[in-house]
Amino acid sequence: MRQPSTPPSPALRRLRTPRHLPLLGAVLFLAGCAQLPDLGASPQPKSADAFQSARSLTAPLAQWPAQQWWTAYGDTQLDALIAEALADAPDLAAAAARLQRADAVVQIAGAANRPQLSANASISEDKLSYNHLTPRAMTPSGMNDYGRATLNLQWELDFWGKNRSALAAATSDVHASQAELAQARLWLASGVAAHYAELSRLYANRDTADKAVAIRAKTAGLFSERLDNGLENRGGLHNAQARLAMAEGELLALDEQIALQRNRLAALLGAGPDRGLTITRPSLKLDRAFGLPAELSADLLGRRPDVVAARWRAEAQSRRIDQQKAEFYPNVNLSALVGVQSLGLDILTKGGSGIAGIGPAISLPIFSGGRLQGALRGAHAAYGEAVAAYNTTVARALQDVADNAISQKALGERLLKVQQAVDAASQAHRVANNRYEGGLATYLEVLTAEDALLGALSAQTNLHSASFTLDIGLQRALGGGYQQPDVIAKK
Repeated sequence: MRQPSTPPSPALRRLRTPRHLPLLGAVLFLAGCAQLPDLGASPQPKSADAFQSARSLTAPLAQWPAQQWWTAYGDTQLDALIAEALADAPDLAAAAARLQRADAVVQIAGAANRPQLSANASISEDKLSYNHLTPRAMTPSGMNDYGRATLNLQWELDFWGKNRSALAAATSDVHASQAELAQARLWLASGVAAHYAELSRLYANRDTADKAVAIRAKTAGLFSERLDNGLENRGGLHNAQARLAMAEGELLALDEQIALQRNRLAALLGAGPDRGLTITRPSLKLDRAFGLPAELSADLLGRRPDVVAARWRAEAQSRRIDQQKAEFYPNVNLSALVGVQSLGLDILTKGGSGIAGIGPAISLPIFSGGRLQGALRGAHAAYGEAVAAYNTTVARALQDVADNAISQKALGERLLKVQQAVDAASQAHRVANNRYEGGLATYLEVLTAEDALLGALSAQTNLHSASFTLDIGLQRALGGGYQQPDVIAKK
């Protein structure tokens, strides 16, 4: 048989009655008191089409760099050095720590969208006033045990999207930090490769300097022989000997530079200078010709980690504008608790000691002295700054590629000219020596031809080394094999 239902208590009826609705309506009506400022039009990131670059980036077609682009140089020592740097370098550890910090901020921001549950308990000895809420006859006398234990629920109802915007901003910052970590890896790898190419150049210059010493020594010997035969004066011999000493000094200077360059490489690896002592002479090979990928200006936006990071930073600031706008609207928090409470600990867990409560807490900004308006204007300005930084990053990325293209094209022509100079200087030096041995030329003609030959050989060595430096710069300018995550393509 169905039992008749017990009528609700007056307190429960009051709890169920929507008597808070007029108050809520009044609060919402007053929301208009905090006015949103006029921010004007928001700046927008430039599209790839806004950067005119087609004519500057005309070149034979080539593929985008592979992720381990440095392996194309065929030098296993370079491969090992870059792998060591990517594993242990302090700069990468710092970038990884920044990413972890951004992840932690996402976790904190996400927590604001979820209910917060806490347990609270208190025990105290209290004496109640005889002249307060209850008559003296009904007030316990003396000190009494008081106990309370509750589970408390707090939940901010995100009607206006403030917390969701904060989470989106933090998530965008994580994506930016991921791209910045990739950028740090790219700069480190290209830095090691560039320093290694410089070491290769120094060794090549040392070979040229060694040739210079041999040539200067031969000339000095020839002058000495002619002096012994009465065919030359001591001034010519001393001049030749001075040039020989200078060539030997240049050789010593290059040995010093090689040792210093090894130290720089060791520091890039995050190791001590003794690590540099183990680095042997590079054996780089460059087989690929200069070229650029198709649709470069459009695809470069997703291939350069610094550009991707700048785009995510702008996206984060855009979300913070939404977050600040939500501050102008009422903040609604739902609070609830359940637990026990008693005067006397011996009855704390007995029937009748239970307590419970639930209800909203609403706060509304009516007058903030311009604080909210200033915060919103600041967020809008920060977004404009981030957009400007993005546009600048794109422009500089295209400049990197265009500068490299100009230098690559000029290098090919310069190599042809310097080869012609080496051939001509070699012939002139040979003729001058033959004429001098036959008594038809002065020592100044020999030394002048010698200087021209050594200068041409040095220029040729530096240009051949520059081809490696430019290729490394091109791989870096094209993003070093980086590709944006799919998530940004959906933005």
